[in-house]
Amino acid sequence: MDQTLYLLVHRHHFADEPGAPTTVDFMEDGEPLFWDDSEDSFTFLGLYSSRQGAEQRIEQARTLPGFRDHPNGFHVHEYIVGQTHWAEGFLVGEHTNG
Repeated sequence: MDQTLYLLVHRHHFADEPGAPTTVDFMEDGEPLFWDDSEDSFTFLGLYSSRQGAEQRIEQARTLPGFRDHPNGFHVHEYIVGQTHWAEGFLVGEHTNG
């Protein structure tokens, strides 16, 4: 049986700060695209054995400084242990499916 893990990250768009220009949030298959961008900050909050554990951590983190000011930046990503992603690599500036 495959083991599923849940990666919890928080994405803060610096462009969402008051007075900053509006930005578009690019998504692929419902997942945020990860890249080195000075407009975004990613915070790794944990790796959980259940979605419920990740959601409990979100509720706790929403009470903390920074996170409470950006409560919609949490993303839970589901991964199956041993499943390969981006097996064909990637091209800079182009979107490919993982």
